Amino acid sequence: MRKPFIVANWKMNFLHDDAINYIQKLILGTIDIHNTEIGVAAQDIFLKELSDSTLNTNIKIVAQNAHWKNEGSYTGETSPMALSDLGVDYVMLGHFERRQLFNETNETVNRKLRNALNNNLDVIVDVEELEQVEPVLKFITEEQMARISIAFEPTYAIGTGKAASAQGAQDVAKAIRDIVRENYGSNVSEGLRVLYGGSVDINNELDFVLQEDIDGVLVGKASLNVDNFIKMIQKLSNL
Repeated sequence: MRKPFIVANWKMNFLHDDAINYIQKLILGTIDIHNTEIGVAAQDIFLKELSDSTLNTNIKIVAQNAHWKNEGSYTGETSPMALSDLGVDYVMLGHFERRQLFNETNETVNRKLRNALNNNLDVIVDVEELEQVEPVLKFITEEQMARISIAFEPTYAIGTGKAASAQGAQDVAKAIRDIVRENYGSNVSEGLRVLYGGSVDINNELDFVLQEDIDGVLVGKASLNVDNFIKMIQKLSNL
């Protein structure tokens, strides 16, 4: 059985003290939860302290982006090698907002993905449509697929309060798994975690996770209140 995965995407929110208070409350509120993996995607400036704080917990720290190079003249970018050195667990790549606001493409997401994996980072790859799945996975090996989760976030649902229907999300999740099966075989596809993101909240999270091919959720606005996020985690862990 695939372990459920719930990820808080803070985006560009919180000051330092807010971030530290949040993570301390989250650690205490989830100390007895071991059957669900918890992720927190934070701004780069918080990652080292968050990573140190969550050692030996079930909370994974997620970078929101990384470059396709490890070092060089790329002012303002983040090195995946540096993220790995900090103890960051995951990096999230290809989010809709990165594509829309910063002109990321399937090619750049793929380049970033390959370099993140080469630096021992696990990866959450975001897609908004099925046509993006194969291009972003180009050149990825069967062995590397074990370290990738795919998050489906329909454009119309991001930040709008209008989530996809549970059945609609399931249909896409199954199609993603089928694409992976065609390219990598049944063992890889059955092990792949597919997440749904887009206006997920405490009232609809289980509608998605109870679907056969959806293994977790990527939570934006609803995760910014730590007490609410803890309740979402507890609901998921009680399945």
